[in-house]
Order: sequence, then structure tokens, then C-alpha cells
Amino acid sequence: MPFIGGRLWIDLLNTTPLDAAQRPIDLIGTRDGFAAWIAAAGLDLPAKADSEDALRDLRRTLRSEFELLRAGGPVSDATIADINALLRSVHVSLSLTRSQEGVKVVEMIAADPVGYVAEDFSRFACDFEPARLKHCSSPTCSMVFYDAGKNNTRRWCTMSICGNRDKVARFRSRKAATG
Repeated sequence: MPFIGGRLWIDLLNTTPLDAAQRPIDLIGTRDGFAAWIAAAGLDLPAKADSEDALRDLRRTLRSEFELLRAGGPVSDATIADINALLRSVHVSLSLTRSQEGVKVVEMIAADPVGYVAEDFSRFACDFEPARLKHCSSPTCSMVFYDAGKNNTRRWCTMSICGNRDKVARFRSRKAATG
């Protein structure tokens, strides 16, 4: 499961990578795939019976929202309504705890998997930079991410896969031109 987006809601978008023939694969399209993604996301908790379909519907909504936000547009009214409906099932509680620095307030969120993604998107949508929402530079990759780096120069979903492929291709091209 690819968790390279920098945010849970963006990682949800990356659950449809492309296969070798450039066709999308739905990593959460089966009950086992859904359960594996939930566990890999650290949301190992019971899901409501309709969570699988709801999560795929949310993915579809957030995919188009990603493109809108990336272009500098506002969150659409329809998405706000959808997210608000999902947030109604999210419960937040606070507790005061001791830490090495003194005391601090700890926020605990109780939600089903769809609620966690909706909560992550809602916090993100309030404070982000559109120029940092990016598509992997590889023409054969469908992954997206939020570039949280200081210089905002990240180009690849992962340097170890797409970035390395590009480096190898450029090296071979240079080698063929000189040889």
C-alpha cells in the first residue's frame, strides 16, 4: 500500500495506481484490500458495513477536489456538504496529560475510517499551499502528494521508484548519445 502522499486523504487517492498497461488498479476494491489499507493506515478499527463503498465514494469526490485545490480554487460547496455529513460521526475528546515539558492537551478522535479521512481533509483544506499539491513527474505514474519540503522541489512520488527510473533513463540516454 503506497503511503507517500503526506496526508491520509491524499494517500486514499493513491489507492488507484496504474499497472504496467497503464490501467488503474483499485487497491481498496475488495474487502481484503479495504481491510489491508485500513490496517496500513493505522486505522485498525471496526468499520461500519457501508464503510467500503463510502470510502470509495469519498475517494472519487476528493480526487476531483485535489485537482480543484491544486489549481488554487476553493473547496466546492458540494464537497463541503459531503465532508460535513461525514464529520457528524467524528467525535473529538480532549484530555490533559503530563509530558517531559509539563502538561499538554491531547486530542483523541473517534471515528470510522471514512470519518478519519474526512477529518484529515477538513483540517488540510483550512491551511495548505496549492503549489505544494503535485502529481508525480513520471508520465507512467498516477500518484499524487503534498510537498512538505522546505524548498517545494519534490518531483516524484518516491525517489526510490519513479525518481530512480528517471535517473536511469537519463543516464542511458546520455550513454547512448556518447557511445
